[in-house]
Amino acid sequence: MGSLPAVDDRLWYPTARRDDSVADNYHGVTVRDPYRWLEDGDSEETKEFVEEQNKLMKSVLSEGKTKQNLSEKLTQVYDFPRYDALFRAGDHYFYFHNSGLQPQRVLYIQDNVDGEAEVLIDPNTFSEDGTVKFSGISWTHDSKGFFYSVSSARVSETYARVVLDGGAETNANLNHQLYYHFIGTDQSEDILCWSDPHNPKHRHSASYVLLYTFKDCNPTNTLYYCDVSALRNDLNGLLLPFVKLVDTFDVVYDYVANDGTVFTFHTTKDAPRYKLIRVDVSDPSCWRDVVGEDAKDVLQSVVAVNRTQILVSYLSDVKNVLQLRDLETGLLLQRLPLDIGTAFYPSNDGTKIPMFIVGRKGMRLDGSHPCLLYGYGGFNTSLTPSINVSRSVIAKHLGVVLCVANIRGGGEYGEEWHKAGTLSKKQNVFDDFISAAEYLISAGYTHSTKLCIEGGSNGGHLVGACINQRPDLFACALPHVGVMDMLRFHKFTIGHAWTSDFGCSDNEEEFHWLLKYSPLHNVRRPWVNTLSQYPATMVLTADHDDRVTMQHVLCNSVGKASRQTNPIIGSIERKAGHGAGKPTRKLIAEAADKYSFMAKTVGASWMD
Repeated sequence: MGSLPAVDDRLWYPTARRDDSVADNYHGVTVRDPYRWLEDGDSEETKEFVEEQNKLMKSVLSEGKTKQNLSEKLTQVYDFPRYDALFRAGDHYFYFHNSGLQPQRVLYIQDNVDGEAEVLIDPNTFSEDGTVKFSGISWTHDSKGFFYSVSSARVSETYARVVLDGGAETNANLNHQLYYHFIGTDQSEDILCWSDPHNPKHRHSASYVLLYTFKDCNPTNTLYYCDVSALRNDLNGLLLPFVKLVDTFDVVYDYVANDGTVFTFHTTKDAPRYKLIRVDVSDPSCWRDVVGEDAKDVLQSVVAVNRTQILVSYLSDVKNVLQLRDLETGLLLQRLPLDIGTAFYPSNDGTKIPMFIVGRKGMRLDGSHPCLLYGYGGFNTSLTPSINVSRSVIAKHLGVVLCVANIRGGGEYGEEWHKAGTLSKKQNVFDDFISAAEYLISAGYTHSTKLCIEGGSNGGHLVGACINQRPDLFACALPHVGVMDMLRFHKFTIGHAWTSDFGCSDNEEEFHWLLKYSPLHNVRRPWVNTLSQYPATMVLTADHDDRVTMQHVLCNSVGKASRQTNPIIGSIERKAGHGAGKPTRKLIAEAADKYSFMAKTVGASWMD
């Protein structure tokens, strides 16, 4: 276990007051919640406990040179210029650029492809510490201006600003009401166009407003449209005359393009792996398939290009396959394959699960390698290959084998794959991840004493559940901002939207599903069985996470730490949120912390 202080000297954990009088009755079952006081993140008692947790974390990571090596190497590797693809809007070209170690990327503008670029928006000037970012650019229909969202890294909520000269569109898609706003007027003068407090989201397209409504995190939606170009200038405060296209929440409809009244949608209607359909809204009784559902691959995304064509991305065994097709007919014009390999392993019910494995060329499969296994398994999210700077560093300098398991609950094989890891079938997700670990060990990639698992958000929840169910299988665990209290998550922030994947304890049947695997309620007690030792665990969260609130992590950590031999520490970041928009220096610091902890735990040595 390397040089962690906890190996030789048991850690002294911060004392947490236990209040056994706090309990809830769920459908006749009493469930105690002795650390509920930690739900109050603003109380002095909680703040003091957080401070003590961070002191413990710093003391554990203070020894050894690995953290310093990681910090220096990550700073060096992150320091390279990064560009997003150039895009055009109106008469100008735009691109995002980070010179290397800038906290946030900067938006540049130029008159033509070869023209000299100028800074248009630099979010690094929005705050002294670089924690304010901007995103969500939405152009006006005439491309003379755009709206963008500004948010602090500590929260996911945003507020809008307008730049350039024109337009009167708005895209406040988290508002329960839709208003028409005239730039330059007071917000109190806005005209109410739509109100549906139960399903509060919308989108827009050029002269048409397309209104989507959603119930939760499930992407299925209803669909309405309004031709605003046909309205007279003075709306007189009347609601917009939206026309119904779809009024049920059965399938997904996502706008791709339109030519006048003829609209093209990316949909799951009678196609769990998605297809492309067209409809003329002047005759909505006739819907026509443009690109049908594939027998195996998922039609993941579609983008209109060159006015008459579409760039189609299929997900084939979690590898992207690009195609160029005709927008009107769907005719295949060109294939653009990418050559990437995938490994498969069986889950405990025989289902074949894909997994990406990255390691040194020619490595011996003798079980000697430190290994990092990452997973998510929820909300129809697919984990596809991508570049990750920090993991590239640990692969090269710590000899870590990097693995990503594409477990059920994600969108790797369409809606059926997603549904197979939700609600009453959630245990499939944990079984798939545990089976991935067993495969890596049996195939000789690693050993249980060298295996670390990691996941964020829903993936943090995954890690929390798996170390409860198989603590013997892992040497280290890195759960980030995970949902740990499955009985109360729906009572905080946007947790109610996650019931589409998890279920809700207010429902008796769903309560029993949740209680079986809830990480907080299934902690193994080392003081009851001294053999029930958890892997070394570093729990990461933030004091202003507005999605997965801090008490999920704190309560879960307290329950595990008592009489624990392997270290269980918490890293609670100050002035931060769920993770999006972190400035570069914070990304580097977090990676150095967690991977130096992993290195000490699994015995990984630094290699130049």
